[in-house]
Amino acid sequence: MVEDSPRRESGSERLKSNPYPGRGIVLGLDATGRYALQIYWITARSAGSRNRILEIDGEDVRTQPFDAADRSDDPNIWYRAIARAGDRHVVSNGIQTDTIVEHLSGSGSFESALLTHLYENDAPNYTDRISGLIDLSGARPEARLSKIVHSVAGAPVHAFYVYQQLTPGVGYCLHTYAGDGNPIPAFDADPYDIELPGTPEEAAAAIWDDLLPTDKRVAIALKAIDIQTKQTITLKVTNQLT
Repeated sequence: MVEDSPRRESGSERLKSNPYPGRGIVLGLDATGRYALQIYWITARSAGSRNRILEIDGEDVRTQPFDAADRSDDPNIWYRAIARAGDRHVVSNGIQTDTIVEHLSGSGSFESALLTHLYENDAPNYTDRISGLIDLSGARPEARLSKIVHSVAGAPVHAFYVYQQLTPGVGYCLHTYAGDGNPIPAFDADPYDIELPGTPEEAAAAIWDDLLPTDKRVAIALKAIDIQTKQTITLKVTNQLT
């Protein structure tokens, strides 16, 4: 008798079961294959980290304080999360967004930019720097993800992932933490597939719903780019604090 193979946990189930994923990125195509999607979320525990919203500034998305009087001085909290360099669309969880845009606008690359950065200086957590790129400059759309992690020896380790064949309705998900704890356990795995059902807005809403428990949710941003025209057709944020 042949035993049934165990059912593979879906990306949505995997995200739901994580009590603290931290900050996260999803890159992929909507269900029709017409739009390239970037989704960026923030979850947080401390009052200073939770005192945040995502704010649209032209084609950029930035973190801003909800209550300016309680703004933290932590440089890891305030950054440009989403930006554009021509036909290449950048997303990250920190100051590396600016470096990536600078390199792409000159003679550098996504990889060359990130090799100038370390993980975050927030010992004992040493939070990963995670970054993503939707590249529409070639014949077909490509996605790239990166993480910079703290090794046991203390040296930074740079990992890069390139997706040259994107599938409609499928995204690639990368986040900073594997769960809750002190120190917080790093996400020690490769990016995983996650479903992007329905319209771009419905796909982002599904991921927002997967971020459990809801008391750690801070904000989520969606960017949808038309692959044919290479124009941004949706740039939308949802904030827990309004």
